[in-house]
Amino acid sequence: MVVGTLGVLHWQLGELPRGQALTLAFTTFVLFQLFNAFNARSGTGSALSRYLFTNVRLWGALATVLVLQVIAVQWPPAQAVFGTTGLGAGQWGLAAAVAASVLVLEELRKRGWRSS
Repeated sequence: MVVGTLGVLHWQLGELPRGQALTLAFTTFVLFQLFNAFNARSGTGSALSRYLFTNVRLWGALATVLVLQVIAVQWPPAQAVFGTTGLGAGQWGLAAAVAASVLVLEELRKRGWRSS
């Protein structure tokens, strides 16, 4: 998660204004935490099992965090409070793709553990 977050920051500092690059890194880190919540459900079993949708409270908490992140990044009064700037759809997609790597890599690790 550190490598992904700082990698996005380093890469985007050369492409975007500083505030927007920082906002993108912050969003990437928050999304890493959302994806990692699925990993925490089981140390050995797949997060993508038939039980994926059984914890309604988890889904509610994750949806709440996501909505709050969108507000912090996209809503001008919240931008003033948090020092964020708006992100475009492509930037949200980049943050989600990088953050999803924590789920993909952990699924690969679990699969390797189960097959050994």
